[in-house]
Amino acid sequence: MEPCPYCGSAPSVIDMGGGHVCIGCEECGLGGPIARNYDVQLAKMAWSRLCGMICTHCRKNLIIHYNNRIKELKAEIAELKEKMNGDNSA
Repeated sequence: MEPCPYCGSAPSVIDMGGGHVCIGCEECGLGGPIARNYDVQLAKMAWSRLCGMICTHCRKNLIIHYNNRIKELKAEIAELKEKMNGDNSA
């Protein structure tokens, strides 16, 4: 996870109670969006998105991350299409 965009400290998972969790900075108090059902992965994604909206360094990293993910998904789609075409020709 990216460091806090305000103070640079390492973020941590914060149990908000009632099944809610968020990622936040215990040094300066910045908290990310709250995720339900203890969905830590969603909370981490929300923190990264928040960080990317605030910090240009993080935004650059997010763009790289999402571009890499798009490449992975395109490769998966191509592989699935190839498998489907192979199944259809049999």
